[in-house]
Amino acid sequence: MSIGLTFTGTIDHPKRLLETAKVLAEERAYRLSVGENGLKVVMCPLGGELGILWRPEGDPSGPWLVRGGCMSTPAGAGLHRAAAELLDSLPIHDLTVEDETGFYCCRDFQRMKEEHFYPWLRTLVDVCRQERGRGASSMQLCWDLGQYAPEDIPDTVVTPMGRFRLTELVELEEQGIETLAGRFFLWNGRTQDAKFYRNRAIHALWEECCFAPSSRSLEDAAVNRSILDDLERASKMDPNLPLPRRAYREVCGLAEREPALPEGPDLEEEFAPGYRKGLVTYGVGTLRLTLPGSCLYGWEQWENGGGAHLWSDGTGEGPVWRVSAYRMREGEARFTGKLDAINGVEGQTLKGGALRWGWKEVFEGGERLYQAECEVIAGPSLYFITATCTSPGGLGQAAELISRISVVSGTAREETVQANP
Repeated sequence: MSIGLTFTGTIDHPKRLLETAKVLAEERAYRLSVGENGLKVVMCPLGGELGILWRPEGDPSGPWLVRGGCMSTPAGAGLHRAAAELLDSLPIHDLTVEDETGFYCCRDFQRMKEEHFYPWLRTLVDVCRQERGRGASSMQLCWDLGQYAPEDIPDTVVTPMGRFRLTELVELEEQGIETLAGRFFLWNGRTQDAKFYRNRAIHALWEECCFAPSSRSLEDAAVNRSILDDLERASKMDPNLPLPRRAYREVCGLAEREPALPEGPDLEEEFAPGYRKGLVTYGVGTLRLTLPGSCLYGWEQWENGGGAHLWSDGTGEGPVWRVSAYRMREGEARFTGKLDAINGVEGQTLKGGALRWGWKEVFEGGERLYQAECEVIAGPSLYFITATCTSPGGLGQAAELISRISVVSGTAREETVQANP
């Protein structure tokens, strides 16, 4: 069970609420996003946002009813405190807050951590204690199932703050829950202190960073810059705080930025940061496609109204992958005859489905390209996959990744452990 707070109240008009939220977001270095019926103030990663919805109580001139909330795990107790203090500053009348931790009423931060966040964390450690030594695979804690799945390493667990051996989390908890909390929660302190900025950088290194040059894309440049800025800020706030210095120097090289960290302690980690340094697996419906984590993702819109998921390495050298999905109105999907006329067609039986693939030469803009084409059927779903390569050698990489394709049942989900103290 997650930890968070919810609230209801009234406002005079959304315009005034928006004006105040904008000022507060600028003052506190938060990010504000606004929709037609509400807003979100993003305070940190890992779902660290306060959401507010509004609707007129009757007359649009006011008052308006509002409701909203903030989910404080897995980000940490610091987020919970920040959400409560943000609510204090917003022009909401008749405010009623439901806070299972009691913090909104009593404001005892240490008590909140010890009675709610630390028991929540101990529950996760208990799961790791039960699974260690059993060769557990695909184990994830607090991982967003809507994004990619990192490579599986037996007896380890994937978290938004990095990969840990199961025994490592148990040993950290035995050293003291505060030690583990300072590493597992992104925001465990009262304020945005040195550990907050260090941990925010660690999260970005593990989950977001492609370890690609900043010149490749605006996305790479922004992620690389934020990591370096956060680590340098953490060092200034606490020169004795252990930092991932090797990863810092690596990202400096990618950003073409001169290292600025003074000498100091290294953060000891068995696994080097970066899920996206290796292969990761994406889900499109029931299809599971494994690709290099460094690929950039986009949606390709077609003129006829359809579209395809698109992955590329951003350099124009590696294969460009496209996936489009179709679903039968009734009955099971079947292979089409589209692949019958291409080269080297072969089939593969999958658990819960099957695939066929082959390759052909295509010409785009006068350039000769080599394209692998693959069809995957799984129940009523048909997936059409292409991997377009600039040279014949790229087909070898495409073939290897096609061999990794799998499908899951419509109800299957990767195992994610939730705390339920």
